[in-house]
Amino acid sequence: MELSTPAEMPFTREAALKMLRWGAEPATSPYSHKQIAEWCDRFWCEYLEVDAEQEIESLLPILTDVETQWDLYLANTYSPEELRTKNFEEEQMPTEWFRDWLQKLA
Repeated sequence: MELSTPAEMPFTREAALKMLRWGAEPATSPYSHKQIAEWCDRFWCEYLEVDAEQEIESLLPILTDVETQWDLYLANTYSPEELRTKNFEEEQMPTEWFRDWLQKLA
């Protein structure tokens, strides 16, 4: 599966909350769920080997979960052939998952 055009957001708590809100309201989002999941993975990787401040550390399990659930959602929804060939820019995870992640960060 090819990567999307990267979401151009800083790796901050405010940006993470905004991305999760966009995931919960995809009609208002400039980014697809695929782009949001990829951004969450890049954020997590940015702090992989760094002792981050608590504000960032508290985000990392949620951001990892977003990316992991995206992968699991696709794997449980599509065949291996579809996973190799389909473009997932229009695919959406359940929006309630994003609301749950936001609730955990509240």
